[in-house]
Amino acid sequence: MNAELKLHHLVVHELQKQAEQTEVQLVLSESLATEEEHAHSLIDHLDQTFESKSDILQGYLSPPEDALFPGYFQHWVEQGMMEDRYLEFTRQSMEALQNHLTGVIGAKGGYLVFADYSREGHRMLGIYLVRDTEGLIFRQQTDQAGFSLEAVTYLNINRLAMACRIQLDRLQDGGRNVQFIKHARSQANISQYFTDWVGLERPQTSRVLTDTFLEVVENLPLPTDQETGQAMTESQFQEEVRNFALRSPQQTIELSSFDNTFYGTQPTLQTYIEENEVELDNSFRIDNNTLRRHNQLRASAGGINISFSREHLASGEVSIEGGRIVINAMHLVEKIEDLL
Repeated sequence: MNAELKLHHLVVHELQKQAEQTEVQLVLSESLATEEEHAHSLIDHLDQTFESKSDILQGYLSPPEDALFPGYFQHWVEQGMMEDRYLEFTRQSMEALQNHLTGVIGAKGGYLVFADYSREGHRMLGIYLVRDTEGLIFRQQTDQAGFSLEAVTYLNINRLAMACRIQLDRLQDGGRNVQFIKHARSQANISQYFTDWVGLERPQTSRVLTDTFLEVVENLPLPTDQETGQAMTESQFQEEVRNFALRSPQQTIELSSFDNTFYGTQPTLQTYIEENEVELDNSFRIDNNTLRRHNQLRASAGGINISFSREHLASGEVSIEGGRIVINAMHLVEKIEDLL
C-alpha cells in the first residue's frame, strides 16, 4: 500500500455492452468496496497512469444544469462528500452513462471504478474504465513434477479504456480541474462519448498549455538572482524555470507560486497574462516532453543533423549570423578532425 495515497470511498459498477450492439445493461453495486490492501494497490496503479502520461486533456466541469453527471457530482459535493451519499451519486452517474451510450455503435463496456482518494494532500475523484483480458499462467502440477499452462481472465489495468480525474480541492480556484487521458486517434470518437458524459468543457492539451506558458516566460523581465543580487542571465532563467516546472507537485504549475519564486511580491507573470489576454489558467499540468524540446533545439535538413540547447545560444557557442549557423566549440572541432 502506498503511504502517500489515502482511499476514502471506492465502488465498482459494470457496464455491459458489446461494440456491435446498441443496448446497454448495468450491474450496479449495492455497497462500497472494502478498504483492503488490494484496493489501495489498484487505485495507486490507476492514478499513476496520469503521472506516466505526458500530454493529457485538461478542462473544466460543465455547470450542473448543463449535464447530468456534473449535477449529480455537485449534489454530492454540496452534501459534504459523505460516504452514505457516494454510492447514490455513482449509481446515478452510471444510469446517465447508460442513457448516453444507448444506440452508440463502437462503444464497449467494462468495469467503472469510482475512487475518491487523496495523494500528497490533494483530494480527487478518479473514474477509470477497466476491462477483462485473457491470459496464461504457469501452475505447478499436483505431483510437483513440473508446471502446466492455464488460461485465466484478469483486469487489464495497464491499458485503460477511459481515465478521468477531477481535482476536488481545486473546484473553487477557477482553474482547469478535470483531466482526461488522451486516446489514439482511432478511438477519438469513442472517447468523445465519455468526455461528453462527464461534461468536459474547453479541453486543452498539456502540450499546448506548456507551449503557451513558455512563450509567456520568454517575454518576462529577467528576475533577480537571490544569491548575487544581480539580474539572472537568460540561460540561467530558462534553466531555473525548467527546474521549477520539474519540481512542481503533481507536475502542476501554479502561476502564483511561479511569481513568488521568481518575483517575490510582484505578480509579474499573472499581470502579463491579464494585460495580454493570454489563455492560461492559474494552474495547469505541464508536458515534460514539450519542456525538454523547448530547451533542447534539434533540426535536420539536407542530411545534416544538429542539436544544441538554449544555453549554447546564450553563451555564444552557437550563433546564427547572416543565414549561417556558427558553432564556436573547439572540442567539437577536435572530434570532427579525429573522424577525418
